[in-house]
Amino acid sequence: MSSRDLPARHEARRTRTRLDGLAGRFVRHFAAAGLAPIVPEPAVPRSDDTVLFTNSAVVCFKPYLRDETPMPAPGVTVRQPCVRVQNLKEVFSDAFSSEHVLQFEMLGALSPPDDSTHLARATAEYFGGVLGLSREQVALKVAGDDLDLSGMWQRAWGGPILTDTEPRDYYRWGFGHPDLTGRGATFAIRQDDGHYRDLGNLIAFEHHHTVSGYGVGLGLETLAACLDQARWVLDCTPAGALIRPTSVEEAKLADLTGLLARAAGLGLRPSSRGRGHVLRRALAATAALADTLGTSRSQLDDWLRDLAQIEGSGLHAADWMSQHLGRHGDTGHHARSFDLSFWWDVPNDPRDLAGHAVACRLPRTQLVNAAVKDVWHGHGRQSVTLGVTLRGDPAEDKRALRALAHLLQQHGAELRGQLR
Repeated sequence: MSSRDLPARHEARRTRTRLDGLAGRFVRHFAAAGLAPIVPEPAVPRSDDTVLFTNSAVVCFKPYLRDETPMPAPGVTVRQPCVRVQNLKEVFSDAFSSEHVLQFEMLGALSPPDDSTHLARATAEYFGGVLGLSREQVALKVAGDDLDLSGMWQRAWGGPILTDTEPRDYYRWGFGHPDLTGRGATFAIRQDDGHYRDLGNLIAFEHHHTVSGYGVGLGLETLAACLDQARWVLDCTPAGALIRPTSVEEAKLADLTGLLARAAGLGLRPSSRGRGHVLRRALAATAALADTLGTSRSQLDDWLRDLAQIEGSGLHAADWMSQHLGRHGDTGHHARSFDLSFWWDVPNDPRDLAGHAVACRLPRTQLVNAAVKDVWHGHGRQSVTLGVTLRGDPAEDKRALRALAHLLQQHGAELRGQLR
């Protein structure tokens, strides 16, 4: 599409307006129920050093849950901007999660334990009264022994309860502190084809193994996708509406472009560690995908500028990000692909090996992609073949691949054969 395609820009603005409307209705509803609206944590957190980016509303709830700040009754509510960089693994693999995006907003509500019934009723009134959903349209997926969660929701809503339909770890979470854990149930919305699509969570937060609060968290863009029965959550974001992907690879590029527009507004700088390293990986992935898809630099620049205007990041920030994208994309060398095979212990997920590879920093070479190409089992182990894409001086390829194999050995991977 043309970057100045006015219908696409109009649709992206309309998407942002709709998301703002959905968020406003959520916060107003819970405020009317007595919960106090609070100021969200910035996407680069100020008060939580356990995460590089604010990845859920739990970050701004932690002071209440860990008894550092008194929680007002009957609770608090927030619209929280988030960046979830672990989703970058999907960009660097053949997999693509249609239910997650790299940057999003979360709608959250939190109540003290004694106000759990009030929270459940307010949530039920939100689903039924504000969203107009019927009881049969909203199910709760919950562990069979989490009777407090299933009971409070059954009394408030009375819809389907789906018990133990997922692995145990689906219902058990950590939040970066050993003393703070969560038992989670999942709200799911029935789609026209009859399946239930995950929407958000009902959570029992435990501090030192004692319930310190009950919370509700819904992804804003996920909410829009469930209501619209959209193909991908990405379709309900300004980046998806602007770029209008028709393939998985185009969807990855749209998701990354949205992340870069957000990063520009946050003032992030590429570096070799921390948030800067995450940004550098995102820039490299964007440049590599654009090369693969034949997307021009001018097209990427225009998308960044359009999204900056729509999301309020500012054109100066978008232009600055475009300059960094150029430095990562215009190396003077084409990307080159190699296959490396490793022995990798059977319990491990092959996609994790690709994720470890992407996180490696190689000397004088840019690793722009690593994806699982093949897996087979033998001799009690599994063999994982990674497709690795490098950019830089071709004369450094062998040195870079040897360095990569050595770094992956630290994660328990054993190179099959020798590099020649």
